[in-house]
Amino acid sequence: MRGSLNERQRLAVEHGDGPLLVLSGAGTGKTRVLVHRIATLIEHGVAPWEILAVTFTNKAAQEMRERLRQLLGDRVSPMWIGTFHATCARLLRRWGEAIDVPRDFQILDTDDQLKVIGKLLKEDGSDEACSPRTLLTRFDRAKNRGEDPTTVHTGQYLDDIVARLYPKYAERLRKEHAVDFNDLLLHVLRLAEHPEVGPRLATQFRHVLVDEFQDTNRVQYRLVMHLAHATRNVTVVGDDDQSIYGWRGAEPRNMFDFERDFPDVTVIRLEQNYRSTSIILDAANAVIARNRERHAKSLWTERGGGDPLGWHEAGDERGEASFIAGEIRKMIDHEDVSPRDVAILYRTHAQSRALEDQLRRFGLHPEIVGGLGFYERKEVKDVVAYLRLLTNPASDISFERVVNTPSRGIGDVTVDKVRVVARERELPLVEAARIAVREGAGGLAGAARKKLAGFVDLLDGLTAVIAAGASVAELVIQVVERSRYREILEADKSEEARGRLGNLAELVTVAADYDDEVGGEGDVLGLLERLALTAPGDDTRDDQPRVRMTTVHAAKGLEFPVVFLAGMEDGLFPSLREREDQDQDAAMEEERRLAYVAMTRAKDRLILSAARTRRTWGEIRMQVVSRFLDDIPPACLPRPSRKPVHVGGGADWRRVTAPTSSTVSSPGRGRAGARPAHRGTSWDEHDQRSYDDDEPSFDLDGDRDRAKVREDRIGPGASVVHGQFGSGRVVDASGQGKDRKLVIDFPEIGQKTVLARFVTVA
Repeated sequence: MRGSLNERQRLAVEHGDGPLLVLSGAGTGKTRVLVHRIATLIEHGVAPWEILAVTFTNKAAQEMRERLRQLLGDRVSPMWIGTFHATCARLLRRWGEAIDVPRDFQILDTDDQLKVIGKLLKEDGSDEACSPRTLLTRFDRAKNRGEDPTTVHTGQYLDDIVARLYPKYAERLRKEHAVDFNDLLLHVLRLAEHPEVGPRLATQFRHVLVDEFQDTNRVQYRLVMHLAHATRNVTVVGDDDQSIYGWRGAEPRNMFDFERDFPDVTVIRLEQNYRSTSIILDAANAVIARNRERHAKSLWTERGGGDPLGWHEAGDERGEASFIAGEIRKMIDHEDVSPRDVAILYRTHAQSRALEDQLRRFGLHPEIVGGLGFYERKEVKDVVAYLRLLTNPASDISFERVVNTPSRGIGDVTVDKVRVVARERELPLVEAARIAVREGAGGLAGAARKKLAGFVDLLDGLTAVIAAGASVAELVIQVVERSRYREILEADKSEEARGRLGNLAELVTVAADYDDEVGGEGDVLGLLERLALTAPGDDTRDDQPRVRMTTVHAAKGLEFPVVFLAGMEDGLFPSLREREDQDQDAAMEEERRLAYVAMTRAKDRLILSAARTRRTWGEIRMQVVSRFLDDIPPACLPRPSRKPVHVGGGADWRRVTAPTSSTVSSPGRGRAGARPAHRGTSWDEHDQRSYDDDEPSFDLDGDRDRAKVREDRIGPGASVVHGQFGSGRVVDASGQGKDRKLVIDFPEIGQKTVLARFVTVA
């Protein structure tokens, strides 16, 4: 049964009684160790029901149970295998009445919690000052640390709301015989302190085993200590180098505290990797070695060296995405590579937009792992619905989507009254709303009438923005800001809110790119048409092989033969934003762990990429290549040239002097600043280039001069390729340089007028 184990794994499996810490690096077979250790314990006389195995996901628990069933058969049935929450729910149903938790308690999911909090906010009159999700984030953050949310003071306006509403929230749940996920753990901690139940709980299990221990929070750590207190037979398996969930309370220091609390602990390091090539591992080891708060480990493999890491630096995010999509297309067409063999990893959800667009342009089908495509995300669809309503007041679907989005206190009763007016007068809902506000029609009065009037005023103000001749990007910014969407998300400090805010910023980028490409002659309808053409369409069929795309967080636990790691830029990866719950040194160490996790997803090939400029909220910003690349040995990643970069060149990451926040163009003005016209070279072309410390990294002015000559040569009859519309033939041209416009006939969508600098000659 244990013939497939290496020496270190066998030591962990055959460890007897007493505390055991297994430091399991990426791809070193930790699940195999846990499964075989449990089987060995049962072989040596431990009853299955005396063993508790705790995982972090239901999927992991099911996998462990199935693998144990293959080894032990039906003996696995009475074993306790599950997540922390499932285990605590089971314990609470058995003994919860001792602390006044009824056996028939209901477990609230996130949607249920948000509904309860939403009602409390409305009753408190705070529903416009705070969103339910923002308040839930505050509750969860405190409870993950075992703190009373009402005693946590951050100096924010939310403190008073939390102090008022958390006791009401807890009381509401108590009256309804309900608990939330955090309560499950906290109630079991209360049981552990109960004079009668506590001792029984401490002897319930002879052996406690915990997977992914680096992801435990303080409450979970205390829970493990209580459950293992009497027997001290506790095995924890984890890798502090892969602790990447600090934003939801994970504490990598729990690995060190475990050694402090059990001075006689046996520590076993699993360092033989069964996934990646040695070059990939050497690169990942070098990046993570810079962290101070870690258990030293160095992954190695018997697989052999493998190819050096790839590197590509593009002019902007579209160029980066085009390079990645083009390389994948080449691998599929000319190598024995399936789309399923390839994954694109990125730091933030918003980065997926350009990548999705370019994959489709190259005839590839993206699959977002654990999430939605960019254009399917709620906040993106919300803002698009605003734009549709502004251009088509007859769109009742759009009206119903945005009338209370984000929340402005307009409920179903108010909307029903507007519907009555619309039916009686045969009007679109938006016109019926105007009449209801103006005349009080439909019985609309008081606060409801005032709130609906605010929404009508919002639409009127945005209509005035259009009439004033604002660019499409400026209009999108105004929608996001005047609707208070941006304000509400910025007030919410959760990771989810940051991601949604990033998606809105990326939608502004889509609009700004559109402004640039049509030379300021486009309008909102043109953008909406662009979005309709860009939507996933028929690539949603299940039978099509897909290229996986995912954030690094969602990629943990996965592996792929080929990995593209996009956006390797300071400010993006690593993220340099401040977090109120983590100091900057700790935040940077977590970013470095994220990079380590990302790199160790790759089995055979790893290609890194970056963009020199990137749009944020309509502004073009200079980017500095990620500091993590400086940590990678030259033998793993050949350094690119330091010579000036023109068409087809690459820049050295340590020589870019412009700060991350340097702005090239003003916000919301599509043509306010010229973008680099060049595109970076393929990563395998840099090996033959030499360093020159006296020359700058790149030369935007020189690029513009060369681009002007190139653009002026494109005229009628030329075959060109556009990043969004594909291949076409030029039928007319006017203007010069960066303002040169082309009328192009695209076979599938007809004629479009675009700027020459956004096409390439076919």
